[in-house]
Amino acid sequence: MDLQITTKIIEIINSNIKETTLTLDQIDADLSALEMDSIAFIHIVVALEETFSIEVPDEYLLIAEMGTVNKMAKVVTAAIESTIK
Repeated sequence: MDLQITTKIIEIINSNIKETTLTLDQIDADLSALEMDSIAFIHIVVALEETFSIEVPDEYLLIAEMGTVNKMAKVVTAAIESTIK
């Protein structure tokens, strides 16, 4: 997993979920348990798309599909790779 992508995702999450400070050792933490609601999730997805110049595929626009930093990083990486091809 690309450390730069993961670090940026953590920054985006921390700026969108109140009173949450994720670290690299929490990449598999359930973000719903850390107060990520549907509104925060939408803000995070939009920020990911803008930051990485990607479009998150519709099938991943569910908290269950992108409920951890690790899952988000995989979706972002795949979207970046499909954009490059």
